[in-house]
Amino acid sequence: MNEPAAGKSVVRLFAIDVDGTLLDRAHRLRSEVKEAVNRLASSGVKVVLATARSPQAVVEIVKQFDFAPSLICFSGGWIGELDAESRHPANVRLDLRLPLDIARSIVSLAINQGVEPNVFTPDSWRVRKLTDEITEEIEIVNLQPVVSDELLAGDIEPSKIMLISRLDIADTALPSIERSIRSLSAIAVSTITYSKRNYLEILPVDVNKAKAIAALSQFLGVDRSEVAGVGDGLNDLEMLSEAGFAIAMGNASDRLKTAADLVVGSNDEAGVAQAVTEILTRNRQS
Repeated sequence: MNEPAAGKSVVRLFAIDVDGTLLDRAHRLRSEVKEAVNRLASSGVKVVLATARSPQAVVEIVKQFDFAPSLICFSGGWIGELDAESRHPANVRLDLRLPLDIARSIVSLAINQGVEPNVFTPDSWRVRKLTDEITEEIEIVNLQPVVSDELLAGDIEPSKIMLISRLDIADTALPSIERSIRSLSAIAVSTITYSKRNYLEILPVDVNKAKAIAALSQFLGVDRSEVAGVGDGLNDLEMLSEAGFAIAMGNASDRLKTAADLVVGSNDEAGVAQAVTEILTRNRQS
C-alpha cells in the first residue's frame, strides 16, 4: 500500500465501486473483503456500494453482508436500498430516468446498427434476444433479463440503456451510435459512457457517482471530508474527487492512482480489505 495522505479526518461514509473493486476478477466477493466491510459497518461507518449495475444486479452481493448497505446504482442515477425481505428497491432517494422519446430513438438507432439494446429500470432488465455477449453479462451479474420485443413495455421511462455489441463491430458501430445520440438535440440529452469496449451506456443527463455521493452525504449529514471512496475505473475518477479520502485499487489505471491519496492491492489481493484497515486506523487516531 502507498502511504495515506496527511491531514487525516474521521471517515463516516465509505463508497465502494463493485466490479473490479469490491469483487475479484472472477466477480466473487472474497471472504476477507466481506469480513472487513462487515467490520467497518459494525464500527458505525455508513457503507454505500456505488455501481453501474441495477439494484437487482447487486442482490446476490448484498445478501452476503451482515448489514444492508446503501446503494448508488446506474452510475449515480439511483440512490436507495434493498428491502431486507423482498430484496426489491426500497427507501429510494433518487430515481432519474431517460425521457421516453430519447429512449425510443436510442433503441431504434441501436437495432438499425445491429447492436442489441438492454433496457433497465430499478426492478427490470429487458432484451430482445440472448446474444453470446448478453449471456456473458448474465453470468457476471447473476440475473436473468426479460426477453421481449417490447423493450419499453408500459411506456415506463428507463433508468439506463446499455448497448452491447459484438467485439468485431464495437469500434465502428458504437461510436456511430454515440454520434447519432449526441445529435438528437441541440441540448444535452443524456450521459454517455463506455464501461467496456463493447458496452455503451446511456444514462439520464448529468448523472455520475460523484453527484450521487454528494446528495447521499447531504442527506446523511456527512461532510465531504468525512467521505472515503475506492474504485478502479475512470468512471470512478469523479467519485474519488468528491471524497475527502480517495483510494485507488492496485488494478486501477495510472490516472486514477495519481488522483488517489492511497493505493491498495488489486481486487484479486483483497484491496478493499486493506482500505478498510486504513479507514479503521484513521478513525481510531482521529
